[in-house]
Amino acid sequence: MSRKIRPFWLMMSLLFANGLLFATTPVITVTSPKNNSTSTSPVQFKATATSSKCAQGISAVRVYSAPGVSAYTVGGGKLNAYLNLNAGTYNTTIVAWDNCGGTASVNVTVTASGERKIGGFLYTVNSAYDYGNHNENNVSGFSIVASNGALAPLPQGPVNTNIFPQSVASDKGGYRLYVGDWQSGDVFPYFINRSNGSLTPVPGAPFAVNRSVTAVAVHPSGDFIYAAASEQASGDGIAVFQLQSDGSLKEIPGSPFPTQIGPQALTVDPSGNYLYVADYSSFIEAFQIDKSTGALTEAPGSPYLVSAPSVCNFGPGATVDPLEILLVAGARIYTPDAFIGYISGWSISSENGGLSAMSGSPWIDQGGCSQNNGNDPAPHSLAVDATGKFLYVNSGNFAEGISIYSIASDGALTYLKTTGNFSGCATPIRTDATGNYLYTGGCEAGVPGPGYASIVGYSINHSTGDITPLPASPFVYASGTNAVLDSFTVTP
Repeated sequence: MSRKIRPFWLMMSLLFANGLLFATTPVITVTSPKNNSTSTSPVQFKATATSSKCAQGISAVRVYSAPGVSAYTVGGGKLNAYLNLNAGTYNTTIVAWDNCGGTASVNVTVTASGERKIGGFLYTVNSAYDYGNHNENNVSGFSIVASNGALAPLPQGPVNTNIFPQSVASDKGGYRLYVGDWQSGDVFPYFINRSNGSLTPVPGAPFAVNRSVTAVAVHPSGDFIYAAASEQASGDGIAVFQLQSDGSLKEIPGSPFPTQIGPQALTVDPSGNYLYVADYSSFIEAFQIDKSTGALTEAPGSPYLVSAPSVCNFGPGATVDPLEILLVAGARIYTPDAFIGYISGWSISSENGGLSAMSGSPWIDQGGCSQNNGNDPAPHSLAVDATGKFLYVNSGNFAEGISIYSIASDGALTYLKTTGNFSGCATPIRTDATGNYLYTGGCEAGVPGPGYASIVGYSINHSTGDITPLPASPFVYASGTNAVLDSFTVTP
């Protein structure tokens, strides 16, 4: 039997197609950790990969903490990540792939000491357009490097939630995490392991709210959990749960407590006396909290209408959409009014928790009136530094970044500048527990390669309010998925 011989040109074309002829070989340069070195955990892995013969460049770089154990992957040719490693010696491997079929690897042995330098944890809730895909609807966790604010992914990896997680909050001590699901209408509580940040569902989870959960908040005592139950329709309100001894939740008598239409943000003042709610229907509501039962009673004068200034050419009753509530030192609150491009400020009555508009409020955000011009800012989320002197505003407009305002002694805002090239989209903005570091979602410029979703971080200058990118920022929380950052929280 004769054997067919393939033409030379066909063999060559097959070799080219499969990258087997003239295969490229990336070059990896590792600057951290040094081979056979010892480091405290989290350990910084820093490397660059190049491929001189591949015009399309590097596709991805990955760290394996052990054979077959993928610890971190980043798109492109620059790796700068912190990894949580338990005490011991690790034979790690850094692998790079280029876009021409080439691959390379470098082995690095590192010993992690028993000492950990962790400054708290950060948890993101991520959803995907495919509501039923549990692999993309999850909670991702990071530890915060105490010395510089960088984020290190938790060894546990993403934890699956139900259908469409949208909100998240933790208790004051950082021992429990609560996730609100918009699609299923449930609250999912988790125990937080304070030594490594891992999550464990509490007994009986999840706990039904029976309406879309748009926000969650925890009483400073940790005894009560509040969930915004919103269908943007009559019957919306606040569901209140009491914490049980085994970590489970039990809805209190009288819950849910009615609100205006569309509650979408919650905050509890540090004293635990008052709960404030931002409604899609352009109202802020103030509730007095019964600290023994968690029950809510509306404060005198509530609800408070957030009005659209006449300069924006909006008629009476125009939807302002206060997306969030930032409470500062228990004395005043601010709301980002996305639909009109303003920031509103309110003083809190020490007698009954009622609100009164600050002098000069609302303040236009870089020109404001985002509905009139798609390039104008649409303030989405707010944060304040540790000194209480600077306010940071994340815009929902991709063309913008983080706006910085100074805060006067009476709460008035003065616009200083807009900065932060790797931000400026409809994601939350938060500080860590110390108020020294600022985090928000990475947008188009902040995503380190296609299919990679990230958090960006900054250190705060408390004298000027300026922010500087953190080492290793941006921090990848999802790769190769359609995951979208819906919210995140930072624990002590």
